[in-house]
Amino acid sequence: MPLPTVEQAAAMDLAGAGGLVAERWRHDPQEAAALVLQLAAGGELAAGEVLDEAVDAAVLAGLLALQEARGASDPSTAAELCLAAVPHLALAVTLASADLD
Repeated sequence: MPLPTVEQAAAMDLAGAGGLVAERWRHDPQEAAALVLQLAAGGELAAGEVLDEAVDAAVLAGLLALQEARGASDPSTAAELCLAAVPHLALAVTLASADLD
């Protein structure tokens, strides 16, 4: 397997940073915001890019929960699984509206 190109490696770093920020934001938004600023201070990533990736990670988690609901055998199970998507989608909205300035 060939090594990733510089662009691919940068995209992987950005996606990883976004996932990390989304996970931390759930437990400690101030710590996550500080992490975003720290990552941006290095100059390789922009704060907006990291937050965008964090939004993508949260939305993806919500969509995966909804996908699981599609396969539910009864309506009440499907409803429970749909409710499991809510925290992920709420986090995505929170991250999308975050202002770190």
